[in-house]
Amino acid sequence: MFRIMAFIAGLAWLAMVSPQAFAATWCVRDHNEFQQALTAAAASPQDDEIKLREGIYTTFSSTFTYSTQNAGWLTISGGWYTVDGNDCAQMRLDARRTILDGAGQRRVLLIQQITPQGATTSSQLTVYNLTIANGFGDPATFVRGGGLDMGTYNDGFTSLVVENTIFANNDGYFGGGANFYVKKGSLRIVNSLFDRNRASTTASAHAGITMLATGENVAHAAVIANSTFVGGRCAGNGGRGCGVGAGLGGGVRLDVVNSLFHDNAISDLNLEGLANVGYGNGTAGADFSLVTTVSGNLPLAATNALVGDPRFVDPATFDWRLRDDSPFLDLGRALVPYYAPSILDVHAQRRTRYAAMDPGAFENQNWDTLFANGFN
Repeated sequence: MFRIMAFIAGLAWLAMVSPQAFAATWCVRDHNEFQQALTAAAASPQDDEIKLREGIYTTFSSTFTYSTQNAGWLTISGGWYTVDGNDCAQMRLDARRTILDGAGQRRVLLIQQITPQGATTSSQLTVYNLTIANGFGDPATFVRGGGLDMGTYNDGFTSLVVENTIFANNDGYFGGGANFYVKKGSLRIVNSLFDRNRASTTASAHAGITMLATGENVAHAAVIANSTFVGGRCAGNGGRGCGVGAGLGGGVRLDVVNSLFHDNAISDLNLEGLANVGYGNGTAGADFSLVTTVSGNLPLAATNALVGDPRFVDPATFDWRLRDDSPFLDLGRALVPYYAPSILDVHAQRRTRYAAMDPGAFENQNWDTLFANGFN
């Protein structure tokens, strides 16, 4: 069972895998129960958990919505199944088994925390072990985040966490796969796949990130780790490209580690400071990652850069695993800030099979190092 605790001590922020006590837990089986749970959790001032049983949840009439003025924690997780009559007894770590589907009609999931001005309670909002697919954020009405729109407008420190999640075939006005807004806090995107997302009239097809501020002495405010971003398409907007777009305020650092960007139109990363709107300029770095093209007014400090063809198994069928002859096998060697990714990849296959993890959302399961380059 998945639990995440974020700990703020003095001026330092540390997140780790640890038990978190929830005031209320919902086990949901269909789209109606899911929205009912989201509404109840939004009304609760406590910490809440919503467990989705494996299956497909379609937004038949409206976007799945959690909108709250409370600063409690929320965790939404998929992969739950029945054991001994308990509908949500255990979780299966495979993001493909629990699907939130927008049916090409509307945004899939909206999570927003709008606390009263001056409220300083810290909190965390987490999405885990899901597929979010076929969302549509209507550009005519400027709907951001066709798959997921996740925002915190809290004056307290709030963490947004997305792990073991697939964003596929979503379209939005900006941030087709996902849109993230952080007034003060942190963002973590780990062990996730962004596949064929679009921003048909603007930019940032896979994800749009806006982070105004973070806590003092928080070294890694935004983390993208062990994730794959492929096939992003967009119209382009003022030089902005179709991968991930990040607006970073002063003191905010974005770290991209062990991640693969491939076949994204115009640019993989668009990095912009926010000094022009009064929030200063942040910084960005990448380590052991494939980032071919960068746009925007902030530089990317890249170390151990991966270069060349990743050699995916079969792009024609959207199989983004690395082939046995990929030059990137075993090169997910950067330390992931705060705590390690899941021991399984996004398809529930074992991580770190040999000397190190593979970069991206998938771990190669076939390559044998014993005779690949001599005895190891």
